[in-house]
Amino acid sequence: MATRIAVIGAGAAGATAALQARKFSRDAEITIFNEEKYSQYSRCGLPYTISGKVKDFEDLVLMPPESWASVKIDAKLGTRVTRIEHDAKKLTFEGDESGELQYDALIFATGARNADPPIEGLDKERVYGLRTLDDARVLANEAVAAKRGVVIGGGLVGMETAEAFVERGLEVTVVEFLPNCLLAMVDSDMADIVEEHCRQHGLKILTNTAAQKITGGESPEGVIVKSRQTEEVTEIPADFVVVATGVRPVTDLAESIGVNVGKSRGIVANEKMMTNLENVYAVGDCAESPEFITGTGIVAGLGTVAVRQGRVAGINAAGGDVSFPGTVGAKVTKLFGLEIASTGLTEDTANKWGVPVAKGSIKGSTKPPYFTGGNDLKLKTYYNKETGKLVGGQLVGVEDAAMRLNVLTLGIQQDIDVAELFDFENCYAPAICDTWDPLVQSADAARRRLKM
Repeated sequence: MATRIAVIGAGAAGATAALQARKFSRDAEITIFNEEKYSQYSRCGLPYTISGKVKDFEDLVLMPPESWASVKIDAKLGTRVTRIEHDAKKLTFEGDESGELQYDALIFATGARNADPPIEGLDKERVYGLRTLDDARVLANEAVAAKRGVVIGGGLVGMETAEAFVERGLEVTVVEFLPNCLLAMVDSDMADIVEEHCRQHGLKILTNTAAQKITGGESPEGVIVKSRQTEEVTEIPADFVVVATGVRPVTDLAESIGVNVGKSRGIVANEKMMTNLENVYAVGDCAESPEFITGTGIVAGLGTVAVRQGRVAGINAAGGDVSFPGTVGAKVTKLFGLEIASTGLTEDTANKWGVPVAKGSIKGSTKPPYFTGGNDLKLKTYYNKETGKLVGGQLVGVEDAAMRLNVLTLGIQQDIDVAELFDFENCYAPAICDTWDPLVQSADAARRRLKM
């Protein structure tokens, strides 16, 4: 059993690992390092500090710095681990504190950094990413100072950030290289619904478009973009630019001691969240672990996955024996009142990973047709053609998408098939939901195709 545990990174994964190690062992010596001066905070909440839905930046801090001492964890904030001598089980750190530390178990929770695209002008002032609490503070100031902005990237972070600025009254354009926004979450037909909804609320969206150059002197004046379809080149005026084109796992330290990195560029970890080195673990946005359905190594990039991985690594580092079941990939967001939810495989990932799928696609309602106040709900469920097993689902609607998605995620984890989802007994009350839930209707559509 490890008596000295070092955790590098105090985000959701690292903080959870440290706290779970302490819960499992009262005697372990636990030290956690973080380059930022902040302790654990909600990165997913950052866009909402811009819109004002989160009133104070400090409200996002989930583990105030002074709280670590109360659980007998030595938190070294504003401190960077610069070197690891794994043969000697020793690391060196610098920053607000400097020194060396001996360890028995090591947990990498080093997260990810923004992956900037090859665009000229990224070094200008007022060109930002959104990854840290300090990034959010600066962008919140832009919401007051600026009138026009461009967001490069139409993934989750890009769309949520764009929504925040529109809600503050700014003119905002999203530039997305792919044919649709949010394609890591939903199929193109679902993304079309989302994009139309966002446009109706004042957000400008250019898809299938490449950002080529940020113009201006020290600060941006505009962004030159090129349509991938027509090759037309135009310039979008902008007072500031947000670059949200994805992230890359931070693995430098881990690689320096011989830890393996996978095809996803994340640190390869098994079901115990252990790397190829004994008593060395990796969790969160820096870690590659198996996708639940196919076993493919992926970096999830989800807070829900990070804390579950952190729990496993923390307990195991302290002498326990628990396992992480794999990432299903349940995701949800809300844009201008529209919920977008996705779990498991999309059509694209199913094709990429060689899973033959049949789908049940319906346009349902959140309430019976005779009851006032029901809202449209577009829903898809995916099933393995060979086994009939549930492997994915997507929902778009202004209410109740997230809770239904949780049912689908549980169904995937419990290995149910299309017939079993059809037999799902849902609750019913006219003011809340129909006798045949849209989930059941979707399963019925696929069941008939699969003849099950």
